[in-house]
Amino acid sequence: MAKRKMAKRKKVSNRLQQIGGSESRKTPPPMPGRPSDTQLVELGMFISATLFGTVILAVLAVIFGVKAIENRLETEAMNVINAQVAAASEEDPSVATRTDVSVDATATDLRIRGTVGIEDHKLLFPEMVERLEGVAGVTAELEYLAPISVDILDVVAAPLTVTWGEGSAEIVGEVSSDGNRQLLVGTLEDLFPEKVDADRLVVVDDVPSERDWLSSAVGIIEIGGSGLDEGRVLINAAERLIQVSGEFETRQERSDAEESVQALIDATTFDFISGMSIPEQPAFTQEDVEELQESIDDLIEGKVVEFELNSDQLTPVGTALLDEILAALEQFPNVPIEIAGHTDNQGEDAANLDLSERRAQAALDYFVSNGQDPARFVVQGYGEEVPVASNDTADGRARNRRIEFKALEE
Repeated sequence: MAKRKMAKRKKVSNRLQQIGGSESRKTPPPMPGRPSDTQLVELGMFISATLFGTVILAVLAVIFGVKAIENRLETEAMNVINAQVAAASEEDPSVATRTDVSVDATATDLRIRGTVGIEDHKLLFPEMVERLEGVAGVTAELEYLAPISVDILDVVAAPLTVTWGEGSAEIVGEVSSDGNRQLLVGTLEDLFPEKVDADRLVVVDDVPSERDWLSSAVGIIEIGGSGLDEGRVLINAAERLIQVSGEFETRQERSDAEESVQALIDATTFDFISGMSIPEQPAFTQEDVEELQESIDDLIEGKVVEFELNSDQLTPVGTALLDEILAALEQFPNVPIEIAGHTDNQGEDAANLDLSERRAQAALDYFVSNGQDPARFVVQGYGEEVPVASNDTADGRARNRRIEFKALEE
């Protein structure tokens, strides 16, 4: 009986130990008011997700905010550029077709790329865009796209050639209209009423218009035809060249003709090739030119050829200086000379130019009256354009009122 009770107690004790050991391995219940480990993990995950979402939202806000700024600046930049192109296109519609510009913004920095139809727009567009509110900087990659010249696409006209001699003239070439042909023929008929051969001057509808150079060409033909017994004018519109050839009797005539022709050509885009000459002159050397110039410079150093006030009348002092220069000229009779008249800046420009020419001519007249060959000289008036001293002082103005003598090399 006692053994059975002890065995029963032992079984009960073992059972209780097993129960106690099993319960001791379980997680104890949380204390009231404290979160469990699982809850803490879940909370951390929630906080991390919330922070990540907040960062993403902030980044997106910045990105979309910058993008909005970029879009605004690009739009405003294109608006001012397009307005400028539209204004320019009112005068030249081809500007719009040759302008192709894009604007890209990186934050507040803008980049302009493309082609422009007006060369000044290469600088103007960046300047206009840089003035927009909010723009930090501008870089430009713009190229000027020049208009295609109509003349390049048209048929090239044959050069015009006008030749004359012994009272008659001939004109050969191609022009774009009957009116222009008649203008050229009429000019020659006025100069050479005896005979003008224009059979080989033809009208070709597709050649470029002569409107930008025809009036100058007519003036040049008049200069050559009236000043030369024999001569030629060649007008090559394709090469943009004008050549005048012929022999003048004196250097003065040649100089005057070249100056007049050059003034007409300056009104065009042509280049001038002078074939104007004078009869063969006695030979001289470079040493002759240098020695004569040195002699003249020594004679007039610190002196001027004097004239009466506002007059081309020589004073006795002026005549005496010309006598000394005349003696030097006689030592080198073959060297050509330019006589140049100059004034100060007092008075009207035109009056000063006229006075300088008359005074230079007076010096030449004095030389010729003393046996010099007029063909040796060239007279030129420069007015007030080439001062050698300040016109702000009386002494400077006196030095500017002068006659210069230059020994020429040909």
